[in-house]
Amino acid sequence: MSIRTNEELDPNDGPSFTEFAVLASLFAIILLLIPVGVFTFSWPVWLLGLLLFIDLGLLFLVSMTAVFLLRVFFADRRRGRGRTVGVAREPMVISSAQTPEQDASAASVSNEAEPKGDPEDAGGDAA
Repeated sequence: MSIRTNEELDPNDGPSFTEFAVLASLFAIILLLIPVGVFTFSWPVWLLGLLLFIDLGLLFLVSMTAVFLLRVFFADRRRGRGRTVGVAREPMVISSAQTPEQDASAASVSNEAEPKGDPEDAGGDAA
């Protein structure tokens, strides 16, 4: 088996979520059987040791399956971000602080918005 780096992950190549759920539930059941076997059923030590080693193997498989599924999930989410085809745009900067240039342009815009001439003529029927 070779180590593949910087390749797209194929979700069909690895385990499914159903396999993960089966392994995790089997791991949990055996993990709960060990103390029940010790305190309730008084099972022999060799059986409890065997269950413990089986559980350690299942823990390894569950963790590897979880890592694969997380890599597939986050690789799929990462695909939506990043550089797309086309020309890169200049990043937009949004700032709440205004520079003196912006203050002057805002004042000129507000002066242009005010009506010129007699205020009584602009209102029409203001009575």
